[in-house]
Amino acid sequence: MGHFLKTAVLFFLAVGSAMALWACQPGGEAAGNETMKSEAVVRQHTVRPPIDREQPARFETATFALG
Repeated sequence: MGHFLKTAVLFFLAVGSAMALWACQPGGEAAGNETMKSEAVVRQHTVRPPIDREQPARFETATFALG
């Protein structure tokens, strides 16, 4: 049983190390940046309603207290 336990521990250490190295590869980050760039382009061509384009001359904020 001791030999099996040592083998299992070594296996999990090797698999865990390989997964950590794979997760830290720069390819995943670059793919995420590409997605963000394309999303920004889509947002530029979106028509915004007039109420969102115009800022009122005066605006107030309200706070609500629960008590």
